[in-house]
Amino acid sequence: MLYRYMKLIARGAEAELYEIDWFGMRAVMKIRRPKAYRDPELDRIIRTKRTLNEVRLMSRAHSAGIKVPAVYFFNPAEGVIIMQYIEGPTAKQLLETGKEDVLYEVGALVAKLHKIGIVHGDLALTNFIYQSGATPYIIDMGLGYFVEPKRAVLEYARDVNVLMRILDTYGHKSDEYKELFWSGYASVNELAEVVKKGVDVIRASARYVER
Repeated sequence: MLYRYMKLIARGAEAELYEIDWFGMRAVMKIRRPKAYRDPELDRIIRTKRTLNEVRLMSRAHSAGIKVPAVYFFNPAEGVIIMQYIEGPTAKQLLETGKEDVLYEVGALVAKLHKIGIVHGDLALTNFIYQSGATPYIIDMGLGYFVEPKRAVLEYARDVNVLMRILDTYGHKSDEYKELFWSGYASVNELAEVVKKGVDVIRASARYVER
């Protein structure tokens, strides 16, 4: 056994996260466990592909200068990734203590991801962690995927819409928070206006369906 202890951090539909001691370093182990309702061979293929995909996304982001957890070890056949433990306040926690500029920083980081063809897949404010310095780490790319830059505006819009729905819950501050995000996004990615229009189209379609 390569680690000395395990403590469950979170359990989701897609994976479980454990805090472990990895050769004296605090680390996180992510496990995609087999699903009993799936054909065993199909399940193995799905878990292998998703594990490899997540590692590749993190590698691409790191190569582009985006802060992501360092990967210490991964075993696609077992659906396991062991990575750096990132400790610190999340963008959500900082926002709720009045530090609204985090939304500008989040916008800029999302734009950087999109510029290199990465859709995160779960743009929650809890997935941006300020361990040290002004730039947060981006975590949890398990639902992410690659797309061709400049050909995937709708995919980027769908990605951002997840965060827009979260910001909707901030009441009278919602519009201000969204503008801060878009300002940060536009500072990095020239597709900002097109992506923003895509989000508007998605949200208008959703309202139409609800009626």
